[in-house]
Amino acid sequence: MNMEVISLQNVKEKRSKAFLKHGIRVEVNGRMGIVTSGNDSLNINVRYESNNFSQNCHPQWETRYFDKDGVVIADYRKESGYEQFDGAKFFK
Repeated sequence: MNMEVISLQNVKEKRSKAFLKHGIRVEVNGRMGIVTSGNDSLNINVRYESNNFSQNCHPQWETRYFDKDGVVIADYRKESGYEQFDGAKFFK
């Protein structure tokens, strides 16, 4: 599937992710990487540490985002108490 690269700003606005920016460190399902862009599914493209290419990832599926100092600024992992139901988010 070929995902058209779109502005990360568009993903940031439509997904209400004020912290989202190019180069932010992210962990997706236990794999570390960096956000490289957005795509036409309003998802993020992530380049994992072990790859030299980016992959499509939902910005809220088993993800944690880190600031420049390595501090977690958003945690969407199920183990953190985050659950998604019909597009709405709930915290236990």
